[in-house]
Amino acid sequence: SIPDEITELTNIVNLDLALNSFSGKIPEAVGNLEKLELFSLFGNGNLNGTLPISLYDLTNLTHLYIDGNNFSGNISDKIGQLKRLKHLTVYDNPLTGSLPSKLGFCEELEMLHIENTNLNGTVPDEVCMLTKIDLNSLNDEVEIFKA
Repeated sequence: SIPDEITELTNIVNLDLALNSFSGKIPEAVGNLEKLELFSLFGNGNLNGTLPISLYDLTNLTHLYIDGNNFSGNISDKIGQLKRLKHLTVYDNPLTGSLPSKLGFCEELEMLHIENTNLNGTVPDEVCMLTKIDLNSLNDEVEIFKA
């Protein structure tokens, strides 16, 4: 599992834990990493549980890669607090619910990958109106999501 001690690295800017075969949950204290800009957990496969609410307190985050895991639950409306977010990849996770309209507050968002999840509904207008996003990053598998 991801060691709790990682959350004590309060000056860390990039945390790349991709492809490490971690299992378990993201520590709730991840919100202590206030300077974090890049957080990558992709491809671990066995990370699970819901996304900790403290994840959305990482307001310096520009890149969040959690694809290729087993995260469940929804993406919180609090994602709108990540105003500097440029890349968000959550594909290949059994996430549920709809894409929050508050994602539209992430005005720097350029790339969004949500394919192969259990998300439903349409991509909110607030997201479609973002000027920097490449809506083609919502590939053909999620055509039904485009508003």
